[in-house]
Amino acid sequence: MLLRLRALPLLAALLALVAIIIMLRLGFWQLARAEQKQVREQQLEQRLALQPLSLQDINRQVGDVADFPVQVSGTFNTNRILLWDNRVVKGQVGYEVLVPMATNYGEVLINLGWLKAPALREQLPAIALPTHRLTLDGMIVVPGHNPISREVLESGWPKRIQQPDLSYVADILQLDILPYVVQVSNTTQFGFQNNWRPVVMPAEKHLAYAVQWFGLALACLIVTLVAITKQRKKHGKSISP
Repeated sequence: MLLRLRALPLLAALLALVAIIIMLRLGFWQLARAEQKQVREQQLEQRLALQPLSLQDINRQVGDVADFPVQVSGTFNTNRILLWDNRVVKGQVGYEVLVPMATNYGEVLINLGWLKAPALREQLPAIALPTHRLTLDGMIVVPGHNPISREVLESGWPKRIQQPDLSYVADILQLDILPYVVQVSNTTQFGFQNNWRPVVMPAEKHLAYAVQWFGLALACLIVTLVAITKQRKKHGKSISP
């Protein structure tokens, strides 16, 4: 019985140690994310200060092309509209409207902005886009790969997609598209809302989360040490003559 009683504090200490290690790892992960966000914010600030580039200039860039301002000219393929599903703005669910544009430098996917979804899921919004040649200002966005469901719900057009995975989008559109998306700056000209957020969570927020995890780890360590000390004193008294 005495061995069992002594085993219980040991097990509790091991569990506390595991919890502390997990919290420390989460804290260091948040620090790494904060550093990544700081680099991204600096890059964004530097590139926003540039004059808009052409698609030809973008295609000549070596390395990451995200966040470059760009000016594109071309015509929309209005028969191939995609609706990026489950995009929320101010608590309202809607879609971001994506459409391929034919340019002199290739087909590029354009994000025209957000619109509210109809009340019924079965309904799709009616979208009217200009068919004449346009010149648009925007930013280069490079979507990340996401293994979320790629199911296309509609047999016709427009089609809903869960993520703008460009290899998948190219298959749907049956087009060779450039490896990035142009996020239009002035979305209101098409009746949509700009929902582009280049940095969703700033570096400061990650730092605050890191401090919280380190604080929890410290608190857990202190509580564990206090409990072990009390347990030892208790056992010491119980076995004293």
